[in-house]
Amino acid sequence: MNEIHDHASKALWANVFVNFGIVFFELSFGIISGSFALITDSLHNLEDAGGMILSLFANIASRKPGNERKTYGYKRSGVIVALINSIILLMTFTFLGYEASVRLIHPENVNGEMIMWVGILALAGNTLGALLLHGHSHHDLNIKAAFIHMLSDSMNSAAVIIVGILIGLYHWYILDPLVTFGIIAYISYESFEIIGKSINVLMEGVPVKIDFSQMKKDIESIEGVLSFHHVHLWSLDGEDTMMECHVRLNPSEMKNADIIRSKVNELIKEKYRIDHLTIQIEGRPCPDESLVVI
Repeated sequence: MNEIHDHASKALWANVFVNFGIVFFELSFGIISGSFALITDSLHNLEDAGGMILSLFANIASRKPGNERKTYGYKRSGVIVALINSIILLMTFTFLGYEASVRLIHPENVNGEMIMWVGILALAGNTLGALLLHGHSHHDLNIKAAFIHMLSDSMNSAAVIIVGILIGLYHWYILDPLVTFGIIAYISYESFEIIGKSINVLMEGVPVKIDFSQMKKDIESIEGVLSFHHVHLWSLDGEDTMMECHVRLNPSEMKNADIIRSKVNELIKEKYRIDHLTIQIEGRPCPDESLVVI
């Protein structure tokens, strides 16, 4: 696990340098060419660079073991950073959307050829950054947020290249602010998705991959089990899932409680990938045997 975190940290470090390089070129040439699309993308990459630093910090912090004050450790730090990064990005785009609206009403001449060449450079850097993060993005919400940012940046850079070509050929200057709106719309959609997942984790919501009803059927189909209820299910970081539950047995099967508990434990771990599990075995009915009890 530590080796995986080390590789992820190296990928994040590389993305920090890639993003700062892109910011320098896009901002410089955006001002020179008069392209608000380039300036928009440069500020987005600046936010990404700051976000990568936060993601790097969270990736390192999440390795810290649990202690008497933080019994679960610091795994949730990545979720917090993913939420912060996405909110900051949306706040930045509020300002950029206003500026793009002004440009839409009063289009300004921009250097299409310069936009195109800077876009090509940015596309190369963003694609490299996305590839470095891709392998680590499947099981870590923090890294996934960083990967989505880099992937969207690659798409934005490709759009900027197309705009540069069209402006150079046809002088369609209005495309510059229109692409800015397109960039804002797409990344805002991705950001809201990450915000939703992050809030669900922080509110200790049930991971979307878990089907409570099916789980109840599976467990109550085990011989000797009468009721599966009083369930609490949550995730630390979007991947590691915790669960505690009550399982009532047929009174005649109480002598086999340990065997049945092992069967329930095995089913939940193998089918639902829940490793941290607390099962309370009961021989008598609970006052409330609802599946979810507040």
